[in-house]
Amino acid sequence: MAEQSLILIPALFMGGVLGLIELFFVHADERGMGWLGHGLHALPATMIFTFVSMNVGYALTFVGQAVSVTPLVELGVRAFIAIVAMLKISAAAAIVGRVGEKFPHTLAMGALVFAVPYIWQFTGPSLVKLMPFLG
Repeated sequence: MAEQSLILIPALFMGGVLGLIELFFVHADERGMGWLGHGLHALPATMIFTFVSMNVGYALTFVGQAVSVTPLVELGVRAFIAIVAMLKISAAAAIVGRVGEKFPHTLAMGALVFAVPYIWQFTGPSLVKLMPFLG
């Protein structure tokens, strides 16, 4: 399999977009409960999850994985990262204790973390034309 290059700027950009979506979900779920303070952790955490999802081969080198990154391995790692992201969102909501994230929002964020490389594949070329620093 060909060596996959590191995707840095697009991963940070898409992570920021997904982090803002998560922040909007926190606001919708916890209105009037200090949602901004509770939700600020969402941006960096989502950026990390997005970076790993878009750079599976690179991320596996940090855990000492010597397997070749096949499409099936990529799907498995992305599914694992999506589940971890959903657990993190649920745990953060449980810390607040009063309301918590609504499950559809948690599920949507997990799906977005899983799908972000494919979303970038389709939207990236257009976004790079509009914002050349993403290329």
